[in-house]
Amino acid sequence: MNRTSILTFAAGSLATAGIAVLIAAGPDHDHGHDHGMDKVTEPEMQEMMEMSPEQMMAEMMRIGSPNEHHLELHKTLGSWTAHTSFIMDPTQPPTEGPATMTVESVLGGRYIKSEFKMEFMGQPFEGFSYTGYDVAHEQYVAVWADTMSTKITYMTGNKDDDNTITMHGTSTTPMGDNPMKIVTTWTDDNNFTDKFYDQMPDGTWHNSGTITYTRD
Repeated sequence: MNRTSILTFAAGSLATAGIAVLIAAGPDHDHGHDHGMDKVTEPEMQEMMEMSPEQMMAEMMRIGSPNEHHLELHKTLGSWTAHTSFIMDPTQPPTEGPATMTVESVLGGRYIKSEFKMEFMGQPFEGFSYTGYDVAHEQYVAVWADTMSTKITYMTGNKDDDNTITMHGTSTTPMGDNPMKIVTTWTDDNNFTDKFYDQMPDGTWHNSGTITYTRD
């Protein structure tokens, strides 16, 4: 199947999905279970149903193509030497150590894949992430998994006015789930920093760790 056929199929599928949503949202259906359909407003649905196949194909191409936000992420491509510093006990000095990270572009530049390795508390630690930019929803998106957890962490965020990228997610600890964020700041093309924050019960943010990266 060539690219034109794929886009035509996608456009037809999107139109079919739109009709299905309209039917599911009708008065004869039970809304006791929220599946996210109420997020599509009637004007938005009407606009989508009025799109021609050509307009729908153009929109599919727009939301499926990398843009300047993906190029922003591509600044991290390559190999990095890192220094980690995490606060495990507020009454004790931070736990520090070396680390490495490699970053590559995947799926035609739509995502970057990062592989991170270090020794943590005397044990080998490995983690990986996929990070991209969701054009349709205008936000950065990421997933993270590592050898210290069986959970996949999902994060979303945006670029701040000071040219940093802030990603928000939820950390899981023995005490339960808790909001967290990572703030990425670039010093120059070869150096950047990730600062990790946990939200306190009073709503303030506590800097629980920092990783600095230098390009190899």
